[in-house]
Amino acid sequence: MMRSQPAFQRLEFEKKVNDALKSIERVLEIERRPQLAGDVEHTFGSKYALVDMTSNVAVISYANVLEKMGLNSTVLKSLDKTQATTLRFDASLKCKFEKEVVVDVPMNRSFEEETKTKSSGIFGNSESTRVSKAVQHITEFHYNVETSWSLSVYSGSLVKDKQVIKSRASSANIITQSKDRIPVDIYFPPHDLSLTWLLKQIDTNHFTSQFKVDIEDEETKTPRRNKAVDEAIDFSRQLSTWSDDVNSILVDRIAKKLSDIHNPALTKPLECSLDRLDTIHQEHFIFNPILPLMEEESDHQSNSDETLDNSTIALRCGRFSDEDAKKILSIRDMSKLLHQHAQNLEKAMIAISDSFPSEESNSIFSCVEFALVVLTQHIKTGLCENYIDSMDYVESMMEAQLIAAVGKRLNSDDLDAYIKFNNARILSPTPKPFSHAISRPNHTPVGLLSIERADSTKTESIYSHSRYVNVGSQFHIPLNAATLVELEGNQVLHGWLQHRFGHETANHNIVARARQFSAFVLILGRMTAPTTLEPQHATIVQNKDEVLIPLLVSELPTAKEFKDAIKSLSPKQQQFARAFRSMQLASSVFGVAIVQIKPQLESLLGLPPDSLDKEMKLTQDLMTLFVEFQVPSDLISYNGDMRSAAEDKVFRVKENVKAVMDVIDGEKEKQLKAAQLKTEMAVESAFQTALADGECESAYYMSSPCPAPAPGRGAISSRRLMKSSGAPMMAMAASPPMVMDMIDMNMASMTAESSKKSRFGSGYASQQSPVDSAATDSNFNLQHPSAKSGTVGQGNLGDANAVDFTMVPKILDDVIEKSEKNTSLRSTVLKTSNSWVRNRQENILAPFKSQRLNLSDIKDEKNKAFDLLDALSRSGSLPIKSSELHVVVAVTHCFEKDVMNTVVRNDIDPIEQIEISTLLFASTIHGVPARQLIKDESELNRLEGSLPLLLKQEQEDGVKASD
Repeated sequence: MMRSQPAFQRLEFEKKVNDALKSIERVLEIERRPQLAGDVEHTFGSKYALVDMTSNVAVISYANVLEKMGLNSTVLKSLDKTQATTLRFDASLKCKFEKEVVVDVPMNRSFEEETKTKSSGIFGNSESTRVSKAVQHITEFHYNVETSWSLSVYSGSLVKDKQVIKSRASSANIITQSKDRIPVDIYFPPHDLSLTWLLKQIDTNHFTSQFKVDIEDEETKTPRRNKAVDEAIDFSRQLSTWSDDVNSILVDRIAKKLSDIHNPALTKPLECSLDRLDTIHQEHFIFNPILPLMEEESDHQSNSDETLDNSTIALRCGRFSDEDAKKILSIRDMSKLLHQHAQNLEKAMIAISDSFPSEESNSIFSCVEFALVVLTQHIKTGLCENYIDSMDYVESMMEAQLIAAVGKRLNSDDLDAYIKFNNARILSPTPKPFSHAISRPNHTPVGLLSIERADSTKTESIYSHSRYVNVGSQFHIPLNAATLVELEGNQVLHGWLQHRFGHETANHNIVARARQFSAFVLILGRMTAPTTLEPQHATIVQNKDEVLIPLLVSELPTAKEFKDAIKSLSPKQQQFARAFRSMQLASSVFGVAIVQIKPQLESLLGLPPDSLDKEMKLTQDLMTLFVEFQVPSDLISYNGDMRSAAEDKVFRVKENVKAVMDVIDGEKEKQLKAAQLKTEMAVESAFQTALADGECESAYYMSSPCPAPAPGRGAISSRRLMKSSGAPMMAMAASPPMVMDMIDMNMASMTAESSKKSRFGSGYASQQSPVDSAATDSNFNLQHPSAKSGTVGQGNLGDANAVDFTMVPKILDDVIEKSEKNTSLRSTVLKTSNSWVRNRQENILAPFKSQRLNLSDIKDEKNKAFDLLDALSRSGSLPIKSSELHVVVAVTHCFEKDVMNTVVRNDIDPIEQIEISTLLFASTIHGVPARQLIKDESELNRLEGSLPLLLKQEQEDGVKASD
């Protein structure tokens, strides 16, 4: 399994190379001054020459190390070049129990014992002292451990015919003091390394290296990003992983494990000390020749293939122009560095052979194992790491040069600013900010509608290609199954082209703002038919309200991705996929409708135009009646002589409004009195209940004077209340608070209930659905407007008088698919979030308060807006003329990486790509050939190089049309 690779650390790598330059000074001539490639002025082609040279050096370096492992020229010649070649490492550890021994181990404690002996000699009695030492009896378990490993190569899948190039078996006695630590037999899984790529880079007939980046290959993007280097880096990572696995088995899982298990009672180390395993590779310096070097004046007197004394492979590189190759170190120079590497390898192997047990010894770790550890460690941390870092350095160098050229590291915001500048310079008409004043001719705007960047520090609207279409046509909004509202007004088609780099996402809001004493209805939905906006959300924006509605975007696959995905499906499956994609494209048409309330009120009430402009209170009362009480418009509209003056008509409407408001106020007062009476009865009932429980007297004394009871059977006289003696009163003094709490709770609940009923109980229930309100209207009309006016909007996109909005994404999809450039334009579906923000002033003097609207609040807002639309249109029978429809078709140009990596790694000019996408998209939105959108002849000539097929075909079509 491939391990995750750390990010390239440029500063650390530069320090490593600068340290290596000190060793190079001893290899090359004194006057030579090689440097890091980034410090030398060079051409772009020099980077390809540098990559070729460095890769060939890496190939020879890998081969030199593998040769020390046994993969010599004889083995290379014997391999079958027509099949894949694999290098395999096998290892095993076997354990056999030999004996169990009890060992006496002296302890640190001792005992002295004195003895007296009688003697008849001349010296009399004698005394002697004997010292006894304590010993511990320890049981030892002796095992014979056999280790074996081998390196072999085989072709194809012929593992049985593998050729062993190096192997060794050894045995050792391992002693433990516990059976729990008995080692078991281990057969390590084989670790394979494919040598196919490495052998392809070696001409085994002449034994020369032959790595070369194919500059003409379509997949070649940069000196770093191409198939040849990708394969080289992939092999280097595999080689590094394989070396690390071999090292881990030999050191950690065999040597160190046995060393930890070996625990004799008496000190008896293994035959070979393993304390140098962790530092063995540091004891033997091996020069690393894989370095991205250039020189101001390189020595190119000899560029012929040169074979090294200690290597069987000669260095050879592809031929480049003198301008590209003159800064690269010559083959003679690089051969000297490779010679130094091979010489260091040989010295290290000799030193290890002299310092450690020989291969014939029984030591677990002989000189062969120590040499293998040094070689694998050198491959992993030296050669492979340096080669991968060298390739990344070439790419990092290009990035640094680009940053130096533009002065900063560019991001998507920087590119967005340039695209706005560039579009304004070359396009006509230019994209405009999506920020539209809601107004009528010769009137002050009542509000503003815009789509703005949500995560921007400043208010910034999106830019869109806008076009007025369907002049003089109507569109429809279904409020419910029975009510279809017809609207008249401007219809604007907006094309919104976004660009996304990598996983960057930008958040946007639909923003609606109203001015003081102004109001309008905002309807959001999608176009389901040429003239039908299916509403999904709606709200009334009034009196300096600001509503922020987050937009959710989801991208569809590109036309090419879809075509490639269904290529291998059955005809029925393709038919299903095309039908579903057609539905997805049609549903991506987002619609925003605006209805101005005041002019429609004038039309509804039979008032002359502009008669309500200065009637602010009347307008507010009318909206209250329509929204909160759903009063039929017939009760308040003017129905007198149409030749009367405007002031008289307004006066009559005011009287009608006042009459209705008086009725409502009367109903409110009546219900309030009924609620108060019900509350008093509830209090009286509570007192009667307390009296029955013997608690009335305490309640009487602990409260304010009792209210006068209602006359009737349950009335309680004051004299009766005063009959009780003092003793019972004192006895009951502890309970009054509980009684009063009960009364307060009853009063509170009754008051809340009565107030709720008084708000909605006058016959104008706010919960009444639009269907119900439409059914009660005497002007209810079920006739669909299309039955009267016929079908609208069935023409092609180029016809300004008939645009089918639902067909725009499909037409754009076809245009993109037919374009000669592999554009990454994705149709984008716009939806609204279920969490809105509304900034509102409760009154003129109050500060703005921000309120978050959840799904339930949004639904309530939709119901209120629909109630008002139902009233303004008389349930669909009266067309709404002061309205406008904004249809937004969004697409996203997607790049796989961020801006810098798109330019540096993919060698893509995002400006050119977005220019192509802009021309295709704007041409579809405006319904004109792309040539007509370019206002400058010089820019047209330049863009013909990027889009020759599209622009020239349009020119030919124009000539044929003129003929």
